[in-house]
Amino acid sequence: MTFMLDSMPELRTAFAGVSNVLVTDGASAVLVDGFFSRPSPLKLATRVAPDRGRIDECLRRLGVTALDAVLVSHSHVDHALDAPVVAKLTGATLAGSPSTRKVQEGYDLAAEPFEELVPGKPVEFGAFTVTPVDTRHSDGDRVPGEITEPVRLPAKAKAFKTGRCYSFHIAHEAGTVLVHASANFVPGALAGHPADLAYLGIGAAGKKTEEWREEYWRETVGAVGARTVRPVHWDAFWRPLSKPLKLLPKVFDDLDTTMATFERLAEADGVGLALPELWTAE
Repeated sequence: MTFMLDSMPELRTAFAGVSNVLVTDGASAVLVDGFFSRPSPLKLATRVAPDRGRIDECLRRLGVTALDAVLVSHSHVDHALDAPVVAKLTGATLAGSPSTRKVQEGYDLAAEPFEELVPGKPVEFGAFTVTPVDTRHSDGDRVPGEITEPVRLPAKAKAFKTGRCYSFHIAHEAGTVLVHASANFVPGALAGHPADLAYLGIGAAGKKTEEWREEYWRETVGAVGARTVRPVHWDAFWRPLSKPLKLLPKVFDDLDTTMATFERLAEADGVGLALPELWTAE
């Protein structure tokens, strides 16, 4: 989504699978998660490591050479695996929980910049003010808990425990963006954080009740007053980004069910709702 107010710089966003969201004004830029390696099911069942070739190609597709921050929403493999490498390659500060710091340390990147995020405490990254907001992982977290020892590569996927979960309120003089990666919420947490655009995690929401999805919408989209919503974290994260995205299997989620609920709510609230297109700057 593009924002521009009078002579202010233009604010652009782009989606790159799972909950990877780039927010940039052309000079400053922050990236959420930056998970590009997308290991195969076989590797996820054995051991994983960042794939430098895939990372380089995805950064090229996004047009990224430098970042101010890589913001890690939580420390699962499909969010944190590549983040320390992406931060190093782009000169960015890695920002996240103490668990994310343990991932960075395990990659022998402990000397690289790191910002431990505290819910409610704004942090300046270039032209952006990022406020982390406390949230919860979606139900069915398979590797809960904190990472307490450095993660050495190659590592088992289960070594990437959740750690703390954040939503990111990203404010700029030209507009505000919310990136809410996990389909869950802390009641009332997003009140007082208005956003023009919301990237809303919906993974596993299709397995919840209609009442739960309605409450989720109210606690996220309704709470921030977003006029535009782009659902994220609905794609099979083990499929390489060189191929078209595919939905998560029905055993994990039901996108049609979620979208039917959200389309009804979006129409009632006057919200623009659509799935984001891969790589396309908005």
